[in-house]
Amino acid sequence: MTLQAPRSALILLLALGACNQIPGEAAPEGYAAVAAGDGSCGAESYQAYVGQRIDALNDVALPDDKRVLFPTTPATMDFVPGRLNIAVDKSDTISKIYCG
Repeated sequence: MTLQAPRSALILLLALGACNQIPGEAAPEGYAAVAAGDGSCGAESYQAYVGQRIDALNDVALPDDKRVLFPTTPATMDFVPGRLNIAVDKSDTISKIYCG
């Protein structure tokens, strides 16, 4: 009996685990540049709301392609350049507004 199959499986699992992004890790440089405001979703127009409570946006006209991300909100990992993302922290304060 050979140990080749279990060893190969272990190497494969370690390699796949290395591909996962660590929570809290900075986004890749190209992603951050788009998220900061390349104009594709209009995020730069809403930066004044960062640090305010989410209800500050109640009377603001937001684009149809938007999503509000609360700490417990599941979110897909797909990147949509024209989508406005509004990240809200546990105290209902807007922590980040970005494209994607």
